Amino acid sequence: MAVARQGNLVQSKIQMLVYGEPFTGKSTLASQFAYMKRPDEKPFRVLFLDAESGGLDDLMEDIQDNGIDLRNLYIVYTQSLAEVREYIKKAKEKEDFYILDEDGNETDDIVLDADGHPFRPDAIVIDGSSVLNLTTKHGLVELSKRRAKVKADKAGLLGDEKFVQIENSFLELRDYQVINFKGQDLVLDLTGCGLHYIVTARETDEKVTQNINGKDVTVTTGRKIPEGFKQMDYNVKTVLRLYRDQDDYETVKAYVLKDRTKVHKPGEIIEDPSLIDWQAVIDKTANRSDFVINNNLSKAINKEYEMAKKEVMGKEDESKNDEQNSINDAQELIKQIDEKLNSLSPVNKSQAKKKVTSEGLPTNYKKLTDIDKLKEILKVISEVW
Repeated sequence: MAVARQGNLVQSKIQMLVYGEPFTGKSTLASQFAYMKRPDEKPFRVLFLDAESGGLDDLMEDIQDNGIDLRNLYIVYTQSLAEVREYIKKAKEKEDFYILDEDGNETDDIVLDADGHPFRPDAIVIDGSSVLNLTTKHGLVELSKRRAKVKADKAGLLGDEKFVQIENSFLELRDYQVINFKGQDLVLDLTGCGLHYIVTARETDEKVTQNINGKDVTVTTGRKIPEGFKQMDYNVKTVLRLYRDQDDYETVKAYVLKDRTKVHKPGEIIEDPSLIDWQAVIDKTANRSDFVINNNLSKAINKEYEMAKKEVMGKEDESKNDEQNSINDAQELIKQIDEKLNSLSPVNKSQAKKKVTSEGLPTNYKKLTDIDKLKEILKVISEVW
């Protein structure tokens, strides 16, 4: 269900993606949440979800030396996206955090802040989203191997032949779509928790597919992008790329790709960037109500699916099981065609549509109920990758 608010009730949040090469200060910048103040002048309580295996540890001594009580910081070490999302949910619902034992099991001891109150974070740092992406991929690779094993068993393969088929299994298109969806859902989880947040990521070269001499070739554009979940930058308010110049390696610089908070301008280069610049975002809207936009992406997808299914079914008699099954099959095929097309680059998408037309098939497939034609369209599009 839609939610709404009047403009005078908007309370801005720091929602930031920071990426760059190793040793460019990503964790250092994110850790500066520890120096920020709430509207009531109380120091921030910060939940650090560390996927970089101790990337924040060496910063604690400096933070303490600068007068910050480390009891206002709680660090959780995990490379599991599922666990990260569980902690975000606990923070959103203001649940108690419990001290963990050496095996990672919760004890009966509640985590308390510097005032002796149950720890309730004002901000969340996810340090190492690229690692979360990697572990998510490896989990799906294992699933892919299981799919390959099932296929090998059905085919009656044995010995080396079976081993090769299983070990050579790869992520399928649907797996990549799951990964990208989880990345989008992670950012929406953070946005929906009502807290300030920063996500850090490593960087990689942007790659695109181009048709050169009739062949699809992957080439780099020269642009640096966050490594890991695609399109995470769409739903955050601020995106910074941290880097060091070769001729001035001691100075960390930040290139502002976007900043909806207007603290800095897009295209601006900041030397020695400081998160404290964004304290103004908190102070500026301190007297406004704290309205939270929940993450309803999964619900929205289900609603759109039901509406699309109803649209395809029209006014036909739903009591006819055979006809109903046919409609459901058509809808599922249409959904798969949509997913495959949406996963393609604009160039490949155009090529896919041309190939569909050249095969004498319609490109306007949304209301098709002919299962065989839909399967043919899906097969043609699947060959473009």
